[in-house]
Amino acid sequence: MKNYDCVIWDWNGTLLDDLTLALGVVNELLREYGVEELSLPRYREIFDFPVRDYYERAGLDLQKHDFHEISEKFCSRFEERLHLARIFPGVPSLLESIRESGSRQFVLSGTEQNALGRMMRRYEIAELFDATQGLEDNLAAGKVAAGRELVQRCRIEPDRTVIIGDTTHDAAVAKELGMECLLLASGHHSQERLSSLGLPVFDSLETLSVNLL
Repeated sequence: MKNYDCVIWDWNGTLLDDLTLALGVVNELLREYGVEELSLPRYREIFDFPVRDYYERAGLDLQKHDFHEISEKFCSRFEERLHLARIFPGVPSLLESIRESGSRQFVLSGTEQNALGRMMRRYEIAELFDATQGLEDNLAAGKVAAGRELVQRCRIEPDRTVIIGDTTHDAAVAKELGMECLLLASGHHSQERLSSLGLPVFDSLETLSVNLL
């Protein structure tokens, strides 16, 4: 594989095509709390980590409503409806090709670790990764600390590693860890938002794969 000994994948919006599902669940919650629903463009404009800040930008008053309760509702409903989401086309074959090239692959996700494992087993791709790293809770505060833990635990060399994700947070994590970053505009952030970072942005896994294999 070109340039990289390790590939660190984001999960939601990068390998898992869950944008419609996530937007549906958050809009359901907003309705329950008396807040106007988000359009898809607005969602992609304000979604970010930590998720607490994004909820506030969406209009939720977290002085009045319990953030932990909202997070629990979102995560449980999301996982209950996971059958409505699919992994992106070509994911298994791309992961197989990277694995066969001799490069190691990991998942670094803002999803809670146990839930992440359940989801990956559901789509029968867990065995294609050397390790996964989620968060200790479902509050989605960010992935930098989890990324450092993954690097140390798996002895990853940052200068031979690329992070692939779909948000500006993935780019921030890559910068913090001293890694390169490739971004996909098919997930939770728009092409325009990602392009402002000056990093390579691809419209699909198919076009991105040319830069990997």
